[in-house]
Amino acid sequence: MSTSISLITGIPRSGTTLCCKLLNQREDLVALHEPINPARLHQNLGRPGATFRVKTLIAELCQAVEQGLPFEHGDRGGLQIENPVGLVEQDGKRQVVAQRGQVILPARASGTFRLVVKQNALFTALLSGLTAEYPMTAVVRNPVDVLLSWMTVDLPVNRGRLPAGERFSPALRQSLQQVSSVFERQLMIYRWFIQQFMRHELPLVRYEDVLASGGAVLDQTMGLPPVSRPALAPQPRQFSPQVLQMLAAHRQSVVRLAELGLYSEADIVQALDNVLNPTI
Repeated sequence: MSTSISLITGIPRSGTTLCCKLLNQREDLVALHEPINPARLHQNLGRPGATFRVKTLIAELCQAVEQGLPFEHGDRGGLQIENPVGLVEQDGKRQVVAQRGQVILPARASGTFRLVVKQNALFTALLSGLTAEYPMTAVVRNPVDVLLSWMTVDLPVNRGRLPAGERFSPALRQSLQQVSSVFERQLMIYRWFIQQFMRHELPLVRYEDVLASGGAVLDQTMGLPPVSRPALAPQPRQFSPQVLQMLAAHRQSVVRLAELGLYSEADIVQALDNVLNPTI
């Protein structure tokens, strides 16, 4: 029996890494955090060539896990990473703590576990080819929380860019190049992810529901039997006055993201009020 393979994608900073950690609490599954380095996929491959290369890399990852061989992983510390961004700030931005490196796991017999591979922008840019081959789930989150995170982390989305997505989505790259405002580019990136997910009819998991259910919603969506886990709760965050002022200045643009049909206007307004007017 061959090992079954599933993919996870999602909006950056929407909880996809947490989802991998939750899945790795199961004995019947191995979930990998961004084991593919998009920078090593040459842009001239185009989507078909990149999709073929990604499929080859996924097969190699599966073989490495089955045989107990080293493989590249988004964090060399192993599978228990919960958040690739830490709490330490530099120049007002939280710094990335995940470090790519080699990981070795105990060998597992083929067919005795499910392999889950998570990549956000890369898999989303290659959805057309990958969804024909693998079951895929997308993780989403209220745009207010996503945008606040993007505004405060030392990642390309902080600057309104998405290298792994732009590499294989010329339309996205061109659209972003035509806009000077960082916040407007961030809105475009959020829209791009949601539109891609909905266009390809991916099963969607809301981060908020993952927390509320202790991960049960994730298991259910991926067709996994339920398991018992500790309760989950969001980590409280504080934001600088400058960040909150920027969010408030674009309030109406953020609320209009409700037209994507994933989060209602009430959901978005409530999230805005929670951070801009916490006493309400």
